[in-house]
Amino acid sequence: MPGLGYEEVNSALLAAVPEIKERYDKSATWQAEVGGHPGQYEVVGAMLQPLLKGELDTGRNPALLRRIFEFFEQMACSSDVEVVNLLQVGIFENLVGYPNRVATAWKYMGPETKKIARETARIFHREDNIPRK
Repeated sequence: MPGLGYEEVNSALLAAVPEIKERYDKSATWQAEVGGHPGQYEVVGAMLQPLLKGELDTGRNPALLRRIFEFFEQMACSSDVEVVNLLQVGIFENLVGYPNRVATAWKYMGPETKKIARETARIFHREDNIPRK
């Protein structure tokens, strides 16, 4: 089963995390004026990433974190390498640099998401930031 495709990421993310819709709509309106639309890296990096960081720092909304990490697991399980790369580059390259955020996030990660987190931490020499088993 191929799972989530790269072209579907934005719509699937908006369905899973409607909290970013207002930011998305503003960007989409502006970009439509110049003949474009928000790309996947923009949506993940500029719209989802700030929300995720805030939630990981405060832990106020566990239900939201569960939804976000369920979506990340869906991305991690995709057979589309572009989707997996988007998750690694758009989320985990930054996240693995913050041990407290990783520790909070770890509780919500599925097995494939944890594999990507570990691999990203290894690449960036941040293995010590990954929680021990």
